[in-house]
Amino acid sequence: MPAELRLALKPPDEISIPDWVEKNVILTDKMSAEPGPFRIERTPYVRGPLLALGNPFIEEIVLVWGRQLSKSTGVQYSFLCYCVAQDPGPATFLLPIRDKALEVSETKLQPIFEACEEVRRRKPSNPDSYTKTRMDFTTMVLAMGWGGSESQTTTRSNRYLFIDEADEIKKSVGQNAIDPIKGIMQTTTTFPNRKIVMTSTPTTPEGNIWQGLKTCQYVFEYWIPCPHCGAYQILYWENVRFGEDHDPVVVEEMAFYECEACHERISNLDKIRMLAKGEWRARTTPDPCDQIMKNIRARIEDTLLLEQVLENKRVKKIGFHLPKWYSPFSGGTFGVIAKEFLEADQSMRDGADFAPMRNWRIYNAARPWEEVAVSKSEIELMENRIDISPTVCPPNTIALTCGIDPSEGGFYFDVQAWYLEQEAVSTHLVHYGILYDFDELEKFLRDTAYSVPGGTPKKILIAGLDTGGSEYEAADTTMTEAAYLWLVKMRSSGVNVFGTKGMSHPSMLRAKQSKIEKMPGFKGKPIRGGLILWEINTLAMKDVLWFHLKVEQGKPGRFTFHNQTDVDYIKQILSEKKVLQKDGKWEWEKKGKNHYLDAAIIAMTLMERDCYGLQVLSARSGGGRRQISKGVE
Repeated sequence: MPAELRLALKPPDEISIPDWVEKNVILTDKMSAEPGPFRIERTPYVRGPLLALGNPFIEEIVLVWGRQLSKSTGVQYSFLCYCVAQDPGPATFLLPIRDKALEVSETKLQPIFEACEEVRRRKPSNPDSYTKTRMDFTTMVLAMGWGGSESQTTTRSNRYLFIDEADEIKKSVGQNAIDPIKGIMQTTTTFPNRKIVMTSTPTTPEGNIWQGLKTCQYVFEYWIPCPHCGAYQILYWENVRFGEDHDPVVVEEMAFYECEACHERISNLDKIRMLAKGEWRARTTPDPCDQIMKNIRARIEDTLLLEQVLENKRVKKIGFHLPKWYSPFSGGTFGVIAKEFLEADQSMRDGADFAPMRNWRIYNAARPWEEVAVSKSEIELMENRIDISPTVCPPNTIALTCGIDPSEGGFYFDVQAWYLEQEAVSTHLVHYGILYDFDELEKFLRDTAYSVPGGTPKKILIAGLDTGGSEYEAADTTMTEAAYLWLVKMRSSGVNVFGTKGMSHPSMLRAKQSKIEKMPGFKGKPIRGGLILWEINTLAMKDVLWFHLKVEQGKPGRFTFHNQTDVDYIKQILSEKKVLQKDGKWEWEKKGKNHYLDAAIIAMTLMERDCYGLQVLSARSGGGRRQISKGVE
């Protein structure tokens, strides 16, 4: 029997794809800064996607990764070597333009094929059958495709489809042309065992890669254990610490990661060791892509392991999200990425040039950028950001308050730190975001602690939840009813959280208490013991908020923001404008989404003299902490 035929008929080795890759794939100096046998232990996170590709039920994976993470070499190229040698089938590798396709073929694919003995043995004897655009192996055919090669990419069936730089492919043919990805996807439908690998850094929420991630049945993130306390966590950029000295050399050398659980320092070397023990986990909460895009934190109890998901025969399409700061390579250290962040941030401050920050977000955070028009007032309000990282309080912090505004999308929250500055009290935005249900909200208020320089971490002292409106997902109850029930439940939780609502008839007071005896609606059930709500004079408090926003820079009383406060928060704070009416009265008019504005007003009201401010300050001056009432009588 001829050698070529024996190779073609040889059954695949009984070995997993990751193990086969480690045994056979060699990186050359033409394609890698670290030539030699490919070692998954160097980038352990590639094991998950390779295992998924070896699962008989998975048809498609989507990789939304930052740069320098080995998504092409470690997943696409390595898996393609496996396909040629172990499980052949017609394949196409699609890139944005012809020049890029030829470059990848010449400098990446053909060198890795030549270095892998199992693939090299399957090369054709006729050199004319092995070109940059088409490689006719003895076991299968690999064609290179690009955005403008419609006749080449849609006229042949494919079992394997590799799509790289997915967001650039549509751009290469123009906005009015048919998306090449949609056409080439149809060429795989005749194969029940098809495999599609789509990768790219994201550009916009409407881009191919982010839309592809949104259609995944599960989206996985990489959880790694703290070397000090063992707590598994996602690495969030907000936990990278680089101090107030923004000298580039100092930042690059000294930046580190602070553990979510124990607040210990995690170095780049620690990170590399942690990667080996990492786990791919998928959120089970609604809209994971929306949560990732808005940087909403996940709870490990609300996740599933990749191995659990792969046991489900109904799961066909999954995605993997990974920011660049997971990279073990020199370009992915906390310091290098922090330096790039500060440079992009400074560019935005100096000239309102958002391009560097956009690039930082898509290449490092692997999150899409929403193009927004930025007004002069929004640029000016950016100056309220100071050099304190998110979730870190200013020195001399007395207390933290939290305002919560419900909406159809979840619970928008705003956490403010109140601190002594030149014998006056100032406020600083420590944290903001969205939570998705009451259970998540309860855990957040009960367990979250914020670090204080030179002191012990502080928890939220008082929180206020807006009980007005009817924006709520549950069809059988209003938001007000749901909020009342939850507030009653919170009485014995150890969490100081109160209901709030706007004053129906504004008075001289900025806040006052009212007692609710029964649930809303006709024949409302009595509330045992009653429920105390705080009524807020929202008109007056918007004036107060703006007064503190406009305090001169460096003066006490200025409302400041943490150094990663983004445009969305700024836009919502500016979402209402005071307009003189025909009757001579000034009214606030809404001109956009205002959830963070409402949450900020609640958080600020809780420290007003008419509310709990005097109690907190007197407790501070007396050397103790006063127990806040649970809002019941």
